[in-house]
Amino acid sequence: MHRTLELAAVALSLTASVGCIHAPSPLTPGVEGSVGYPHRGVLVRGAELPRQGPGYEWLRGDDRHFAIPRFVSTIVHAAAMVEALRPGAHLGIGDLSKRDGGTLLPHLSHRSGRDADLLLYMETLDGAPVVSPGFIHVEPDGLAHDDKGKRFLRFDVAREWILVRTLLLDREARVQWLFCNHNVKAILLDWATARGESGELLRRADETLHEPKPGGLHDDHIHVRTECGPDEVASGCEVWGPHRAWLSP
Repeated sequence: MHRTLELAAVALSLTASVGCIHAPSPLTPGVEGSVGYPHRGVLVRGAELPRQGPGYEWLRGDDRHFAIPRFVSTIVHAAAMVEALRPGAHLGIGDLSKRDGGTLLPHLSHRSGRDADLLLYMETLDGAPVVSPGFIHVEPDGLAHDDKGKRFLRFDVAREWILVRTLLLDREARVQWLFCNHNVKAILLDWATARGESGELLRRADETLHEPKPGGLHDDHIHVRTECGPDEVASGCEVWGPHRAWLSP
């Protein structure tokens, strides 16, 4: 643990002084991927989520779409699964991390390639899917007001549950948290329970869907955090938070 913290500190100092760590260094020979913690770390040789793909697209065209490679693949897979099962909508992708990680305002985390903000799926009141215009706040009844479009929308819980379900069942995703508002959580769990999802899957959803404190309401997106894998720990990924029992050690 202490050795990994020392390596993370070296990586952080190098990032501050030269801006990045693209190649192996005698000072950090085994450091790669997510280095440090979600709230205090960097990203070494991460992957960029493509601007768009089956069932998803960036919300903004900037340099905030980097993460550890397997996490990028996880997001691509989950969006494609929603598109395959209920075509016609697009998942809006907010911030992941910067190319080399580090501070990403206004976030408290998103620093080491293990976090991603996924906008909530929305539909019209008639049930037609819409491209999310941005971070739209969902009320306890599932309604949301699109200020730009001057219209009411509805939380598309059917597509959102497919996304959550896919993430929780994907072992490569290693989902540790699905940060969201308690109202969003309640709507999702009610939907899943009514449709006969297994007790095990409901337990996973109940454990991971969580409103962070501090961290804002999260009633307009789900913030996904992936847990360090064993190989990633050996390369500098520092464990932060609970280990999910259904994942490998």
